Amino acid sequence: MRIAAIDIGTNSIHLMVADVDASGTVDVVHTSRDQTELGTGGLDRETLAPDAFERGVSVLMTFREACDSFNVEHIACTATSAVREAKNGKEFCDAVKVRTGIHVRVIAGVEEARLIWLGVRRDLDFSRGRVLIFDVGGGSTEFILCDAENILASRSLRLGHIRLAEGCHHSDPMTEAEQTKMRKVIRKRMKSLTRQVAPDDLGTIVGTSGTVRALARMQAMASGDDYPEHQHGMILTRDGVDQLVSTLSAATADERSVLPGMDARRVRTLPSGAVLVQEVLSAFDKPQLVTSNRSLRNGLIVDWIVKNKPELTLSRQLADPRSRSVRAMMERYGADPDHADAVAHTAQALFDATGPVHHLRIDDRRLLTFAAHLHDVGHHIDGRRHDRHGAYLIRHTHMPGFTAPEVAVLEQVVRYHNSKSPQKHHGPFVALSKADRKRVRILSSLLALADAFDRGHHQNLSHVDVQLAKRKLTIHATTQQSPDLERWATHRRKRRVENALDIEVDIVFSGPHGAAVAERSEEDETVQIGRAHV
Repeated sequence: MRIAAIDIGTNSIHLMVADVDASGTVDVVHTSRDQTELGTGGLDRETLAPDAFERGVSVLMTFREACDSFNVEHIACTATSAVREAKNGKEFCDAVKVRTGIHVRVIAGVEEARLIWLGVRRDLDFSRGRVLIFDVGGGSTEFILCDAENILASRSLRLGHIRLAEGCHHSDPMTEAEQTKMRKVIRKRMKSLTRQVAPDDLGTIVGTSGTVRALARMQAMASGDDYPEHQHGMILTRDGVDQLVSTLSAATADERSVLPGMDARRVRTLPSGAVLVQEVLSAFDKPQLVTSNRSLRNGLIVDWIVKNKPELTLSRQLADPRSRSVRAMMERYGADPDHADAVAHTAQALFDATGPVHHLRIDDRRLLTFAAHLHDVGHHIDGRRHDRHGAYLIRHTHMPGFTAPEVAVLEQVVRYHNSKSPQKHHGPFVALSKADRKRVRILSSLLALADAFDRGHHQNLSHVDVQLAKRKLTIHATTQQSPDLERWATHRRKRRVENALDIEVDIVFSGPHGAAVAERSEEDETVQIGRAHV
């Protein structure tokens, strides 16, 4: 079935049209946004100005026509801060009903927070602890402290970027006195939240609004980085926000309009939004936040399904988002799940045994596992260069749950899972940070060797025992059939591990009858004998 979600905000009105299948999977087919600035000029006097009133109704008439053209079966429509606080808010909703047939549900801040959480949580990774979601609107900002299953606390604060701009930012450019006033307002209104939520209680801060994504885009472009097509999973650093606040507050509107990455629709209010984001990161003492393109509209759709279609299961939507993204990609491109699972198992054993020399984190182990499951997706395009094609597919596929830096590392690990080591002349690899380049070298070498143990895609390896003693890695591999193919493949790949970790690697195979089969060097025909683990 096809449903639509409409979010009437202070700054913009958004439309999302989505198909929902029998499993409860949501596939977005259309989005529209119109910057109506419904609350502009009216927040102080708590009324919708006549021109804004009419703009809002007109936009909703257009959105209703769009819904009809898409054969939408149900429209879920909510209004937030501007309409909620306006004395003529009911009059506006009545006018919309008469002229469009759309019923507008005016929701309180608590309900707004719940819907945002419903929309965002399907793409969140909660493995790093509790998450603070904040959504910067025009009239208010919603804060949601949550984990994978529950909202632990929520606040709706009158801290929208339009409200802050109208209340504190009157000069062009912003003066120091105006910025000081703005910070005092923000800190005063956030006091109840900061008293309740200690920085140590948070693993991650997630920003879901257009304001946050606009700042992330400007930060990326200022540093020469690519901004992802899906505008999701970007890292916005505290240092980057500090620099953007300095740049935006010192510039006139005309000067801001030509800054790299500036959204023309946010020229007037982005300075106040940037100060707010800066204060959030400072209040919770976090060096960065993660952007999300999920929002209240996504939550509206999930909420409607839960309430009106209980026969549909949302398990696929609410499972671990990174695992779900990987499995969906495997299915889409026909990856062999048995081979992928076998490679992942071996890669994990190699990672665990070499921990004392690579000093990587548990998050890196998970990335290696994901790379193992995705390393062959490029066969969908062409088998000869499937490593390159796989990297391309990862780069250009929306992968909920992953941050942009994680996708960049994942892409390069898959790119170099074959025999070749990372190349210094390869642009995407060189663009990584020094630390991430090291991660790619190590993880791709482990994946390359793990893949070699299932070279024939027959899961010939029945058991593997990996031990590190001093700087020698000994691998005892037991196979069900002759290990000739695996012995040949692992010999070609083991040198990458040796070079990446500065260790010696010794591989001993036990064949189907338990006989030790030592690795043979192609160069000198010498044989390295080791004890088989049976």
